[in-house]
Amino acid sequence: MNKTIMMFTAMSACLDPMKLIYVALLGFVMPIGMKIASMMHGATDSQTFEMLTGKVGVAFILMVLCLGLAGNTSTQGGRGGEYLPLVFTRPVSRTDYVITKWVTITVIGGVLAAIQNLIVAGAGYFFGEALTAQAVVSMMFERFLDAGIISAAMILAMLNKNTWFQIISILSFYIWMAGQTIPPVSVAGPDPTGLDQMSVESTKFMLNASQVLSDAIIPTINIYDAMNTSHIPVVPILAYVSTVTLYLVFAIAVTNRREFFYGTN
Repeated sequence: MNKTIMMFTAMSACLDPMKLIYVALLGFVMPIGMKIASMMHGATDSQTFEMLTGKVGVAFILMVLCLGLAGNTSTQGGRGGEYLPLVFTRPVSRTDYVITKWVTITVIGGVLAAIQNLIVAGAGYFFGEALTAQAVVSMMFERFLDAGIISAAMILAMLNKNTWFQIISILSFYIWMAGQTIPPVSVAGPDPTGLDQMSVESTKFMLNASQVLSDAIIPTINIYDAMNTSHIPVVPILAYVSTVTLYLVFAIAVTNRREFFYGTN
């Protein structure tokens, strides 16, 4: 990995005040505040809370962190990017470029999400919630896995300059995100008719499509279950590793060398 790219990727992610405000509010203030409020009032954690502390919360954080970190055009306008021509002393391979950015974004996103989960778990423990060290460690480790696969997908989407690929990527991400945030109660209850029936059917379609997309493009590994089973979850591990590898291989293949030769026109 290239240390220069790593350093300036981290700078671009962590030195932008607007990014930091967004991550602080959505990544920490909202979920931690919702957790404390729910424990104080004896309420059950809502789906919104679970969403903000799971892989959707990681996606929210990475959506901002990834902006401007994949290519030259956005990064040069950011802090530090304009100095890259002065520090590069030798050519950088496409593999170094993509892998370095992926690792850096994954570590930053994973650390932020893991700290968030740790604080939320601490708040729950303070109010008497039954938690085990194994459960907390499992949650934190899963956030790094979520950051790894989501950042790989986002980097591929940004580096691929094909318009249709980007449109399909954004649409797929939207369907996945919408399906993860739709309350299951919205499709429960008595049999509706007319427009209500159409609404329920469309909601069911969104939920089903989201689940299919989640299994296909963002497969995950349940670490807690894996730690408490007698056999290794081979299928989830293979699905996760192969998907991340595929994203990174395609990202390397579509990367234009001009993207990381900073200072060129």
